[in-house]
Amino acid sequence: MIRLPATLVLAALMLLGLVVGSPAHAARPDEPEGDDTGLHLLREAAIAGRTRGYSGTQYVTAWGRSGSGAVSSVLEVRNVPGEGLTVHTQPSGLVQTVDPGTPAGGMSTPSETMLEVLARNYRVVAAGGGRVCGRPARLVHVVRSDGTVAARYWLDEAGGPVLRRELLDGHGRVVHAGAFVDLTLGPVRKAAVPVSAAGGLDLGETPGLLARGWRFPAALPGRLELFAAHDASPGYLYLGYSDGLSVVSVFVQPGVLDEERLQGWHARQRNGHTIWIRDSAEQETIWASGGHVYTVFADAPADMVVAAVAALPHEPVPAPDLWTRLGRGADRLLSWVNPFG
Repeated sequence: MIRLPATLVLAALMLLGLVVGSPAHAARPDEPEGDDTGLHLLREAAIAGRTRGYSGTQYVTAWGRSGSGAVSSVLEVRNVPGEGLTVHTQPSGLVQTVDPGTPAGGMSTPSETMLEVLARNYRVVAAGGGRVCGRPARLVHVVRSDGTVAARYWLDEAGGPVLRRELLDGHGRVVHAGAFVDLTLGPVRKAAVPVSAAGGLDLGETPGLLARGWRFPAALPGRLELFAAHDASPGYLYLGYSDGLSVVSVFVQPGVLDEERLQGWHARQRNGHTIWIRDSAEQETIWASGGHVYTVFADAPADMVVAAVAALPHEPVPAPDLWTRLGRGADRLLSWVNPFG
């Protein structure tokens, strides 16, 4: 778990504007209620986040269930179109370069596929304006079918990336948030590849995986749809699920788990089974089931992660006669599926 100095955590909470209280409702747009009046604005910002150069500092915070157990990071980011997004995480010192159009790049720059999933599950409505890190911004709300706000995005008016993103639970509490505290934009340049091609469905290997005996759900609780399924490395299955706002990444490998080597992880009992969690916001989970080891990394609210983990297999575990290594290692897996490096 990443632990920040108290002054940085306090600054993050002040900058992100923690919301507590009654359920939040979307501002009523002038257009008919069923229209997605903000979807095109979010799409423009997502394209800018993938194709325009920029650098800056972000705070990212996730809260555990009922607003407890906050986990925070400070990210120094630099996006160079054609080269990737470089993320320097503090205080861990982890440096990584990822594709900004993938879950590793954070859900502040959702791919076209993620936006399609988002549109199936929510409405996106324009909700006025504001300022983030001193920059004018357009605000859009992502709205559930009951009218409560599931997410808020502040979009840079100067054609830059998403400046601030908050996920809210059904009671109006912020449960996951990220925001720039400073941002420098590069010049506008023509995209090297069609932006609509970025981050598409990655399910072409599914028939082969099923033929080799892999079994996995097409959806998880919380409207999480399967958007990726492939061999991450020999004998290693990767599954990606999203509702358009959040991503839950699942890695599966044959073997059993040597619990003595899980330093920094904490055992919890759920429905008679033992799972291991590495941070209090439920973003990293590992357990053994039926001769396989399951590792879940998430960029999602804690309640959603708990429900997703519960829906995955939890079966009797064979006798522990070998140690299943976590492929490239848990830290390296985490570095490209979750901003909490």
